[in-house]
Amino acid sequence: MKRFFLGICSFFFLMSCTNEAENFDWLVGDWKRVNAEKEFKTFESWQKNKKEYAGFGYTMLENDTIFQEDLRLYKENDLWTLEVTGVNEAPTPFVLSELKPEYFIAENDTNEFPKKIIYKLDNDTLKANVSTSEFDVDFEFVKIQE
Repeated sequence: MKRFFLGICSFFFLMSCTNEAENFDWLVGDWKRVNAEKEFKTFESWQKNKKEYAGFGYTMLENDTIFQEDLRLYKENDLWTLEVTGVNEAPTPFVLSELKPEYFIAENDTNEFPKKIIYKLDNDTLKANVSTSEFDVDFEFVKIQE
């Protein structure tokens, strides 16, 4: 009986463990860009939906939205993908090539720009970088406190 009980406890313990690197809860929340030109206001908002994450990013100039994109971070066939919608005609997938508990790198060599997207949590700052081999743009966001 003792072995059976230990076996059941071990099973439930193993089932409750998740790969820490596959936890993107550090993205969740509302973020404001702090390293943009003053006249532009850029925001990202992330939420967790079951086993995937949904994001929405937009930039405003005065009272006009001049850019927006939908972001989706999901796992399919054991691969994590960051999908960007609203920039190109069709959704653009970026497959995660590196994944750590505090950052990830997503790549799509067939996309014109960007080819690489990096998201990283650095203390309380969400940092993103979009790049090709010739050009890159850094984004720094702070969480909007409610």
